[in-house]
Amino acid sequence: MIELPKCVSDESGDFIPQPPKAKSKHVVHLKRPKIEQEQKPRIKKIPKKLYGDHMKEWREHRQRVLHITGEVDNKPPGFQAARATGVHTLRENAVCYMERTKKNIQMLVELSKTKRTHGVINPFRYERVYTMSALPIALKNLDRIEEENLDIAKRILQVVAEIDTGIKSNKGFIFNRKSFTDLPFQINEGSLDKYKGFNFHMPETNKERWQLFRPRIYFDMYLKDARPLGRVVIQLYTEAAPVVVLEIVRACMSNKFDKFVIKRLFPSLWIDVKLSLDSNSPLLRPLEYDAKIIDHGAYGHVLSFSKEHLQGFRDHLSFALSFKPLRVVNGSRVGFGRVIKGSKIIDCLQSYGTKNGKLFRSIIFTGCGFL
Repeated sequence: MIELPKCVSDESGDFIPQPPKAKSKHVVHLKRPKIEQEQKPRIKKIPKKLYGDHMKEWREHRQRVLHITGEVDNKPPGFQAARATGVHTLRENAVCYMERTKKNIQMLVELSKTKRTHGVINPFRYERVYTMSALPIALKNLDRIEEENLDIAKRILQVVAEIDTGIKSNKGFIFNRKSFTDLPFQINEGSLDKYKGFNFHMPETNKERWQLFRPRIYFDMYLKDARPLGRVVIQLYTEAAPVVVLEIVRACMSNKFDKFVIKRLFPSLWIDVKLSLDSNSPLLRPLEYDAKIIDHGAYGHVLSFSKEHLQGFRDHLSFALSFKPLRVVNGSRVGFGRVIKGSKIIDCLQSYGTKNGKLFRSIIFTGCGFL
């Protein structure tokens, strides 16, 4: 047998032959330990009779399991092809696509016109107002609704019945100044007893009596920077405070609406109004009054002034217009007028004031007059 040389190092490259191994005289042979084998359990043979019964029961069980049915419906749901394919929405999608294409083409045409004319032609947005606030659009819609209501009212007034029912029209019962002044005038005689010492002559006609003792004035009210509120008609009681009533009537006959200013507004209570006075006004002197003419607890929307001003006002006439009956002010305030038309307008004013009397929306008078 040929022995190959053994490499001593990689650098030298010399090979030294390996001497043969000497046999040792003392060789110890180690015996392997015996591995005890696990004893397998012996399988007991089943008797043929028991085996046959077991197989029979197993076959019966097998048959029962094969024909078993579940009580839970585990079948998959039906497949709706129309919903999955979207057949019903094809028409809507096509219409939407055509409208969008039409708008895009219109926008491109308008952009081309604007570019060619350098903005001389109005762009496509002129039909709609683009604003950050919704107030201009709301006012525009309000004006449109009012115009439509006026058109409807005009058409209703022009309606004439084609069938003669024999019922007379109620148009003759509309309130006018002539029918009002023709009504008989009645006044409590006790309220005129204090004038017996004076040469006072009662007017002869009902018209003159109404104009003297129950003059009627009106105010046109406007919500600043918003819209007109409407007209309020007030009936004054001359015998309650003659000088105060005369001053208000003079201002209304001269249409000096700018002299009336709303100072404060207390919701569910009243409105404070002031009227500027001249330097020679009779209201600067002690006043004559009768506090029993108007019961504050029986009526709402009553004009009154405080008894603190009975010795005369300073530079302006200060009076209040109540929102509801106020029985507690009987004895402390003098009522001299009452709203007879436009009470709903007065009630709406409560939403423009705070509990401290401050107005968060200005309310101004745009007109006044004598009826």
